[in-house]
Amino acid sequence: MRVIKGLLAITRNHKVRTLSIIYKDRLFTIQSIADTNYICFCSKNKIVPITEGTEKYINFLRAFIGLIHYISELTKSRYYTFMGEYRYSFDKETLRYEPYVDLFKKVIVKIDRKKITINTGEVLKKLKKTRSGYGPVHMINVLNEVFNRLINLA
Repeated sequence: MRVIKGLLAITRNHKVRTLSIIYKDRLFTIQSIADTNYICFCSKNKIVPITEGTEKYINFLRAFIGLIHYISELTKSRYYTFMGEYRYSFDKETLRYEPYVDLFKKVIVKIDRKKITINTGEVLKKLKKTRSGYGPVHMINVLNEVFNRLINLA
């Protein structure tokens, strides 16, 4: 079973939206600041900016921002950046993400092709799509692409 681990950080603030996925010594980042977008893959020796086909990544960012906004409301967290560990299983096509929201609260987000599950300890929510209307199957498709590119980035 092929599983990879790393850190995932999502920032949402007025006019600032970012998503960064760190895997070993590699980084994938989407930044949307005041409606200007920047997307790239980075390693120690290489930076690969994405200039074409950016719409799927921007929609992907919006989907995660919607999830984080929802988690903020559930946990009453006032943070702007949510960083946590992730585990991605290629075989099961499942992402498990544990964003830090509070010292006394643990949140687990699971995304597979059928649903998004948010477990705050007190509340268990199952979603068929994000607030932006983005389905989990689309999120998994983009995650597959991102993780494959990160693994193959020299």
